[in-house]
Amino acid sequence: MKHTKGMVVLLVSILILGVTSMNVFGFLGFGGTEKWKEEVKLSDGRIIVVERQTVMARGGDEWASNRGGTKPKEHRILLENPDGSGKIIEWRSTKSDDRTYPEKPLVLDMESGQPIVFTIVATSNTTEMYSKYAYRNGAWIEEALPDEFEKRTTNLNLKIGRDFIDLETKRKNNSKPGYSINLREVGPNRKVAMHRRR
Repeated sequence: MKHTKGMVVLLVSILILGVTSMNVFGFLGFGGTEKWKEEVKLSDGRIIVVERQTVMARGGDEWASNRGGTKPKEHRILLENPDGSGKIIEWRSTKSDDRTYPEKPLVLDMESGQPIVFTIVATSNTTEMYSKYAYRNGAWIEEALPDEFEKRTTNLNLKIGRDFIDLETKRKNNSKPGYSINLREVGPNRKVAMHRRR
């Protein structure tokens, strides 16, 4: 009888762990890395495929709205070097807001034959700021943006993806309610009021 009760307890424990393992691992900080491939349309009309990665870490908003118990720790973009060498270039977020959410990449494009990335990060409870990074001589360099610059439409997927995201899927994802105009467009102002809606 004791043996049977022990087996039942063991089986129930295994089932509970199996069902909740993702939440438990997330809560303990074992969020892992989400990876997906994504089509990106450049300003010259070319379409390239890049790999996107979001490294997850313990934390985030309250349990009711964040059942996984994790939040983004770092965003990455991996793409083939346009010089034809076949080497992979990797961009990683470097800034974070006061809640330690990393800057979010919004635009990937080419300028003078080299990749550029535009991002956004909160600088206070009311303000967000855009940044620009350019790949020059084998390294990512932050280029200072003027107070006003040419507006660009976001061409990167705004939410964490799965498997492969084509342009049409991305268009549908990015047009869903809840994304502010600050995320859907970059510029024309370097600093913008947070949560400005369309």
